[in-house]
Amino acid sequence: MIAVALVILLVLFMLLRPLLAAWLYARPRRQSPPPPAPHAGYEAVSFGGGAAPCRTGWFRPSGNGAAVILLHNHGGDRGDVLPPAEALAAAGYGVLLAGLHAHGESDSPRFSRAGAVEDALAAVTWLLRHDDAPARIGLLGAGLGGTVALQAAARSKHVHAVAAASPTPAALDDLPPPGGVVDLLWRTPQEYLFLSAVDRFAGAAHLSPNTRALARLAGRPVWLGSAGRGREQRHTRHLFAAARRPKSLYESPDARPAYGLTAPDDYAVPLLDFFNQALAPDSAPPAGRGAADAATDTPTTAPQPADEKEPQPAGERTVTPATAMMIAFAAVPVAMLGLIAPFQLRWGLTPPRLPVGQPIVAILGFVGLLLAGLLLREGVHLAAYYVIGRVPRGAARLGGTGAGLTPRVRCAVLLPARAYRAILLAPGVLLGVVPGIAGIVVGSWLLIIWALWMLVAAGGDLAALWAMRGLPAAMPVRAHPVRPGCEFFTRDEYVQNIDNRL
Repeated sequence: MIAVALVILLVLFMLLRPLLAAWLYARPRRQSPPPPAPHAGYEAVSFGGGAAPCRTGWFRPSGNGAAVILLHNHGGDRGDVLPPAEALAAAGYGVLLAGLHAHGESDSPRFSRAGAVEDALAAVTWLLRHDDAPARIGLLGAGLGGTVALQAAARSKHVHAVAAASPTPAALDDLPPPGGVVDLLWRTPQEYLFLSAVDRFAGAAHLSPNTRALARLAGRPVWLGSAGRGREQRHTRHLFAAARRPKSLYESPDARPAYGLTAPDDYAVPLLDFFNQALAPDSAPPAGRGAADAATDTPTTAPQPADEKEPQPAGERTVTPATAMMIAFAAVPVAMLGLIAPFQLRWGLTPPRLPVGQPIVAILGFVGLLLAGLLLREGVHLAAYYVIGRVPRGAARLGGTGAGLTPRVRCAVLLPARAYRAILLAPGVLLGVVPGIAGIVVGSWLLIIWALWMLVAAGGDLAALWAMRGLPAAMPVRAHPVRPGCEFFTRDEYVQNIDNRL
């Protein structure tokens, strides 16, 4: 009873914690003391055309014809983005440090993410109507401000470039695949609940995914940054994979992850370099049409990361389809001996019996179940790429049929050999070995036959493992497109898109 009570309490905590966080998110705690007076050279301004809520900010005019709007994180204020604003202002940029509603001295009682996007758009409109209106406008946001910057830039044709430091997820599509068992069973379900409830508790419209906003920004320079090496880094890399060119990614792995500008000095130089290129006087105006048109008439001068280069294999370790078949058939008697012999030692020589009543229907149903198991096997392969290999969302997918018994999941991301070996083993272990052991324990012929079928189906994986024998565990590899086995790459060509260490 105590164990049951503990499980119930754990489930309730898992459900209520993200819902409480979503409710509090709409009612952010104000920082104390209030935001300081404007720094020397800044003036306090209000924008929004007199509409409620009242929007305020600090403004410093441009000296080079370009300006950047800076957006702080949830629960912060304009002072949080003052360090990067100072660096930009020293380079001649105009800066507008916009305060989000329900933060700082705002009189709004409730916060919504959709309302924050309207805050940013109001700041863009105010700049355009200012007496010294800049010719080129950029957006820079930290944490939630990064998400707001991406969303606002996607909706405004007047924004030339956007930079987002550790943007928070806007919708479920922005979540990267789980990074392990803890992510899969604990963090990811809570993030799903939080993102499903946060806009409802604010009484506002749901935001579209950041991935969709990035697609609409095609042709306009995008800069993404992250701190640390954990989940924040994977979130940002997931968004970077969805972004279109021109795009650049900056990572500060030794900084403390907190979804914001936790190390403004680390970000100052790369941000300044980015805006110097993206908002240069000879840059073209931002595209206001569609992604296809935008890519043809906007600058592509933003620095490109090294992972855009397609690595070339140094060699391959494969076997022919005929050899794969021989290895698969050789595994059959081993699987039968390992499953049927212990089963009969435990339960005797009782043969399997068909269900009474409709044996033909039962047989046809079981055959259909075995055929469905082949698709389930590929589903396990696919899941293993994301859980074990930690590849970006969309990098692995079902498609194509390999020769022989090779897996049909395709993924171009390079993985350490140890990770790829674990991916190959996953279907056989989860769908074959585990049900087989369960069948021996409970005395179920159905589970034994299922386990035998799944182990036979895993023959192609066994052939690929045989072909990979001798490869170092850290050697970068990927599945061969035709034969069972893999292509391997030299270490200096390996670019790790995400943290895919085991």
